[in-house]
Amino acid sequence: MFETGARARIDKGEKMAALTNARNTPEMADGGRMRTYPVEANTNVYLGGMVALNAAGNAVPASATTTVANALKIVGRAEHVTNGIPGQNAINNPGAAGAISITARKGVFLYATDGSVGAAQVGLVCFALDDNNVTATDRASGASVPQYAAAGVVVAIDPSGQVWVDFWHQSTASA
Repeated sequence: MFETGARARIDKGEKMAALTNARNTPEMADGGRMRTYPVEANTNVYLGGMVALNAAGNAVPASATTTVANALKIVGRAEHVTNGIPGQNAINNPGAAGAISITARKGVFLYATDGSVGAAQVGLVCFALDDNNVTATDRASGASVPQYAAAGVVVAIDPSGQVWVDFWHQSTASA
């Protein structure tokens, strides 16, 4: 069992000394596959769409950004809403940040592409153009800074032309 002082350091997330013996390292239930996030004020997140976190840590639909300071981090597919209408989209407009929450699920999901993602991109990271489309590059032609967040790794190209995206494996820059 942990001592009070050690438990306090763990709860605060403080750095501890390197291990000199075995450690019981807790695992998050379901491996972190589903996580719930507060929805940004005056924002709509649609079920099935790609969910991103903004700088405040609130959920927003994946979209292009104009500066590195406004960069989004993709966290998965919108699964269900909390404190809203069950089975409905996360409509927080009007609404304060955190008035409702959305659960995002990691996994491998099928999304549309702008046409730039093909067989040559299988195994590479693709980027969220918006909450329903992925693209092969992190910025529009001529842009000087990244505009699109890493969505995940391209697993396969579906016969429909859509892309199977693995949200478990994003680039280390976006993690």
